[in-house]
Amino acid sequence: MRLILLRHGRTGLSGRYVGSSDVPLSEEGRKQILDLRSNLDALEIDGLLASPMLRCTQSADLLGLGLPMQLDPDLREIDFGRWEGKTFAEIEAQDPELVQHWASGTDDFCFPGGEGMVGFTSRVDAVKNRLLVSDAGTLLLVTHGGVIRSLICGLLGLSQRNYLLFQVAKGHYSTIDLYDGGGVLTGFNLGSRG
Repeated sequence: MRLILLRHGRTGLSGRYVGSSDVPLSEEGRKQILDLRSNLDALEIDGLLASPMLRCTQSADLLGLGLPMQLDPDLREIDFGRWEGKTFAEIEAQDPELVQHWASGTDDFCFPGGEGMVGFTSRVDAVKNRLLVSDAGTLLLVTHGGVIRSLICGLLGLSQRNYLLFQVAKGHYSTIDLYDGGGVLTGFNLGSRG
C-alpha cells in the first residue's frame, strides 16, 4: 500500500499555532492545492480520507479527484488551547515554563486548555492501525502537519519524541510505502514547482 500524506494549503496565518481553529484556505493556499492536481492525478489514488477541518476539506475538494471523501475526526490537528492563533514569541512570553516543558519532549505535556500529547498520539495511532489493515492500493490523507509528523514516526517505527524533527510544508505531500515489516518514507515535502 502507498500512503500519500498531504498537508492542507496555506491559510494566511503563517507563524501562528492553528490547531482546533476551523479556518479556510487563503487564496495562496487554494492556488497551492490547484497546482498539485496533475502531480496527484498521476499517482492513481484509490481512496481519500480527510480531517473534517475546513482547510482540509477545501483542499481535498480542490483536487477534483472524483473520489468520495471519507471524513475522519482522528485526523484533526492537536488542540493548542490558549496558544491557538498565537505566534511562538507570544507563547514564549506568556508561558515560558510551559514552553520549556513542551520542548523537553515529555509524553505528559498538555497544551494549556487544550489537548495532551498522550491523547493526540492515541488518536493518531488509531488512524495508523486502521491504515495497516486497509486493503487500499494508494490512499490519500488530507490532514495537518502534526498528524503527518506523528504518522511518519509511527509508520516508520520511530519514537514519537522524534515528532518535531520533520518540518512538514503546507500544500505539500509525503509518501510512505507500507510493507508487512513496516513503512518506508519514499518522498517528503513533494509539491508543484509552479
